[in-house]
Amino acid sequence: MQKGFTFDVNRCTGCEACRIACSIENGLDPGIDWRRIHSFNPRHHPGVPSLHNSMACNHCLEPACMEHCPALAYSKDPVTGAVTIDEGKCIGCKYCSWACPYDAPQFNTQSGLMEKCTFCSHRLADGGEPACVALCPTAALGFGDHGPTEAASRIPGFTPTEIGPAIRFTALRPGPPPALYSPTVPAPTTTRLPERTTSRIGLRTEWTLLCFTFAAALLVAWVTAGALAGFAPRPEILLPAGLAAMGLSTLHLGKKSRAWRAMLNLRRSWLSREVVLFPAFLALAGAAGLSNGAAGSLAWAATATGLAALFAMDRVYAVTRTPGLAVHSAQVLLTGLLFAGLIASNASLAVTVSMIKIVLYVGRKARFVREGRSRKPLRSLLRVALLLAAWSTPSATDPAAYHALVLLAVAAGELIDRSEYYLELDPPAPDKQLAEDLAEAAVGEA
Repeated sequence: MQKGFTFDVNRCTGCEACRIACSIENGLDPGIDWRRIHSFNPRHHPGVPSLHNSMACNHCLEPACMEHCPALAYSKDPVTGAVTIDEGKCIGCKYCSWACPYDAPQFNTQSGLMEKCTFCSHRLADGGEPACVALCPTAALGFGDHGPTEAASRIPGFTPTEIGPAIRFTALRPGPPPALYSPTVPAPTTTRLPERTTSRIGLRTEWTLLCFTFAAALLVAWVTAGALAGFAPRPEILLPAGLAAMGLSTLHLGKKSRAWRAMLNLRRSWLSREVVLFPAFLALAGAAGLSNGAAGSLAWAATATGLAALFAMDRVYAVTRTPGLAVHSAQVLLTGLLFAGLIASNASLAVTVSMIKIVLYVGRKARFVREGRSRKPLRSLLRVALLLAAWSTPSATDPAAYHALVLLAVAAGELIDRSEYYLELDPPAPDKQLAEDLAEAAVGEA
């Protein structure tokens, strides 16, 4: 029978006894918290209730972490429903944390592994209950059977999803929970709302992946252009460059020696598909180059495999559920097609793809304006101007040098856009949901 947590928001005082109990019971390293307290309306905005939410892994009925883990390191206990990580299989890629809308999996920089709440499986085996539940002084946290069709009710800070989180909430009763306000100290009347939260994914943490995906787009573009224009890319350049890009992509792994495990979840994980498709592309492209098959079957097979690899790379980021990411101007498939058109001097392909990119880019910036977000006007103008270089015609005096300058200009613009792509990655998380819910509640009270 699936087990699950219960939580009475009316009882929680935010004392963090549950978090401390979890840390002590599981011997967690400093800075690692499997259970965390999230406070809603901590500044006591007038007319909006203040409350605390104790959150850990919800051991979902259809866990996104297990679905997308490329190394098959996750498993779900058939008796309790506990979702656990096998430390011997985890590669520390952090992909599960991208997929989890509740920010449950945590990366331990010391071990290089992901870790999270285990339901205190060792205590369950002895007939006990999780430490956080056992030591909650107000009985706000509970534990018990969770039905397969039992949906989690909605409270502030909890993101509703279709993956079946195994948790039940007691709805907030009218009026502030008595433990949150002091009868002698009036609630502050500040109207300041929290700023937009910072995503746990970004350019600072994923710059190696930016370099890898951009290099992959250029290499696929080179091979695609060769198939279109009838020339064979030089394998002595292509293969070392591809292998170097692959090596760079492993730098963000906590366990680099286990990188091979990333290909094990082909059936469900786009990351595994990317890991298989890109080396296959390199092998086919290298074989085509060695056989001098400029436009033969090997070259077209390499092109098809390379474009499929770029498509898989774009799909990898879909798990973040970031709005507007499904069709983005910086997607590497579009970038690969753009450079293929430029390298092959195929004006129709280059201009068509660049027009699509301009429309997507401008449309995204317009959405930012509507949402009150910074659109970075000078950087945006530079990016569009550099993309328009794809429409240039070769110079009559030195066409080769001019062609190289156009490629460099477009590449600079693409790097700007790809950098923004990583800066915009913004997966769901409890603190983000709290900020959104508070802003909505405050507007409703205005």
